[in-house]
Amino acid sequence: MAKAGRFWFGVVVTLLFLALFLYKVDWREAVVHLRQANYLYVIPAVAVYFVSVYFRTLRWQFLLRPMRSLPLASLYPVVLVGYMANNLLPVRLGEVVRSYYLSRREGVSASASLATIVVERVFDGLTLLVFIAVVTLSLPVLAIVSGLAREANIAPVVLILGGVLPFIAVAGLLLMLASFPGAPLKVAVRVARYLPARISSRVEPLALRFLEGLATLKSPRRIAGLFLFSVPIWLAEAAMYLVLSYSFQINQAFSSFPELAAAILLLTAVSNLATSLPSSPGGVGPFEFFAKGALVLLGVGSAQATAYVGVLHVALLAPVTIAGLVVLRAGRLTLGGLTRDMQARGGPAPKTP
Repeated sequence: MAKAGRFWFGVVVTLLFLALFLYKVDWREAVVHLRQANYLYVIPAVAVYFVSVYFRTLRWQFLLRPMRSLPLASLYPVVLVGYMANNLLPVRLGEVVRSYYLSRREGVSASASLATIVVERVFDGLTLLVFIAVVTLSLPVLAIVSGLAREANIAPVVLILGGVLPFIAVAGLLLMLASFPGAPLKVAVRVARYLPARISSRVEPLALRFLEGLATLKSPRRIAGLFLFSVPIWLAEAAMYLVLSYSFQINQAFSSFPELAAAILLLTAVSNLATSLPSSPGGVGPFEFFAKGALVLLGVGSAQATAYVGVLHVALLAPVTIAGLVVLRAGRLTLGGLTRDMQARGGPAPKTP
């Protein structure tokens, strides 16, 4: 029931933001922009995105190293499968699929690898917040955030706190768990006493493995290294946004390349922070609404922004989804088969109602 509730809540969020995204769009003008776009830019844009996936794989290798050293050639296909699953399953359940698939392929604890993925997500958010802080030097970020809040009919302070506090809070919690693992382990053991025997016997070993996955956070030097690994990931993704922007002549809305680059960094941060909201697979809805809203507030025409954001999100989702499906097919697997196998082995299989 809880999973079904989360699924339908995500659907409602998606539909709400899609409605806001499509509200008052001049479709004739949007279609003109779609027809006039130079789609040759999609090819290098997608290539740059896969470079971003490569940097993600490097970071994950770094996070997994305290447990096991794995070659990039082994991890890259797993990352592709994880992102494919995220794009096809609700509420980011692809993260669970990635941890299980790594366990199946390489024998790494699924609980420990899931902990590293949680760390990834937190540092993604923190890195994007740093990007926003940097572009405040050249763009009216507070005015743009206030404009987005008005469009979403929420108070600006709620939008700001909702985008900042969760990442800071979870980062603090993970640092505490990594630094003082004894206390949460005792709590897990006590809670397990009230659970059925078949579940309680698994709580302590699962908790131990999860805490093992937080090993990187025990060292300030490794934390700094983790942030340094995160920066090129998002710079590469921003470069993908930038390349594709020339397809729709978004650059003409800005007076100089530095101004365009700052706008693209802000767009990358805002659109991806928006996908942390519970929604349908791929962050559809929140991504479109906040990406388009940011562009319009930066001076891009509404119809032009609508066309660009729609193609951008397809370029972000479709190629990596296809690549992940190809990886599974090469291993004679399907996403459905993988999730059923997870359930059969007692893993947290992602279900939809």
